[in-house]
Amino acid sequence: MLLHHGWQIESLVNTATKAPGIDVLAHKEDRSLGAEVKGYPSTGYEDPARAGETKRSSPSGQARNWYAKGVLAALMLREAQPGRESLLVLPDEPRYRALFAATRTPLAGAEVHVLLLSNNGDIDC
Repeated sequence: MLLHHGWQIESLVNTATKAPGIDVLAHKEDRSLGAEVKGYPSTGYEDPARAGETKRSSPSGQARNWYAKGVLAALMLREAQPGRESLLVLPDEPRYRALFAATRTPLAGAEVHVLLLSNNGDIDC
């Protein structure tokens, strides 16, 4: 997505190994950004050792936690690197859309941008 808009990727965190840090660091001309990327929770586990088990938490409840963690990471990036734009990228799911609608104004005030990405690649801000 960023590459298609002229951004150059500085680093990517391996989210599969749950490596710490901002997921994507990128720059374009005189702009730089950090992006935190979240998926949408499923009802089952990704860990092969737990295949077939159903999670106790609902995807909607877990999505709220993931959203909160994404917002916190975006705010912490703004504090640690004020020169970087902060971006939270989420799948365009009704739960994330509702959470964003409930936090849109304070996030804008904190200069945290949110992108909702559909399955076909369309972007909504």
